[in-house]
Amino acid sequence: MATRSLCVPRVIRTQDNFIRTYSGRKFWPLAPRVEDIDIHDIAHSLSLVCRWTGHTYCFYSVAEHSLRVSLLAQQLILNQSTSRSSNVITLAREVALSGLLHDASEAYLCDMPSPLKHAPGMGHLYQGYEARLMWAISVRFDLMPHMPSVVKDADRMMLNTEARDLMDVEEADADEWRVSGKRLPETIFPMDPRYAEVEFLRRFEALTQARKAGQVVNSL
Repeated sequence: MATRSLCVPRVIRTQDNFIRTYSGRKFWPLAPRVEDIDIHDIAHSLSLVCRWTGHTYCFYSVAEHSLRVSLLAQQLILNQSTSRSSNVITLAREVALSGLLHDASEAYLCDMPSPLKHAPGMGHLYQGYEARLMWAISVRFDLMPHMPSVVKDADRMMLNTEARDLMDVEEADADEWRVSGKRLPETIFPMDPRYAEVEFLRRFEALTQARKAGQVVNSL
């Protein structure tokens, strides 16, 4: 899903640069170890992180956003194919897992607003460490080596829909808000954070168990 970045300074793990996770682990977000990444930490943290830097009408978690991207990306793959061959089903499952975890780095390295993320200097450092962390997450969960384009499409469609339903961004403002493109017809009604955490974990379990069994899964 992401390549390991070598363009940012190497960080040595010390007792001054770790965070404590929900499971009680010490975690070094700038120098992550694959074995320290835990799906329960990811699900819990993302369920309590609000999208859009918290400027939505009500709380809407990154966990719910990720869940919706996963479901939509899977459906887009299935809609593109006229068959339900094992190859198509496998692809849809792997795309769905990539979609579920596409923002997993935010559980350990909080997201930055776009103006900061793309600012000279600061943005370069953040994106470099984010790429390094996503590389570790990809290895931990054996994700696809690069972010599938269909996940990017689903992420954009969810962004557009969130802008309409949770930010009241009109179509006329879309270009200014950088959210032009397709929006889903249905309205988003945000989940309770605790429910989003449970559903995120349920989705992860269904997809990973299906991968192990090599079976078709239509979770949620």
